[in-house]
Amino acid sequence: MQQHLMQMNQNMMGGYASPTTVTTDLIQQYLDQNKQLILAILDNQNTGKVEECARNQAKLQHNLMYLAAIADSQPPQASAMAQGVTDEIAHYSNTFHRYDCC
Repeated sequence: MQQHLMQMNQNMMGGYASPTTVTTDLIQQYLDQNKQLILAILDNQNTGKVEECARNQAKLQHNLMYLAAIADSQPPQASAMAQGVTDEIAHYSNTFHRYDCC
């Protein structure tokens, strides 16, 4: 089953960089590009540029699928560790809220 999922992820990543060349810098580039695409999509919608909007939406979807495939290919330990960090942040956030003066 896991081998099948890995094969699906590799197929989804199609023309993207191979999983062995994925770096945090590459991921950040995709996130930055996605931000610009979202802003462009909003502008396209406001100005009625339907074709450009569709083109930007397709590119955004492509990028999101790539980032999802990367996330899905990560080992379970990474997800568990991230959840632990999230839980710790929530704990400290709740602690600080208890001591708010306002």
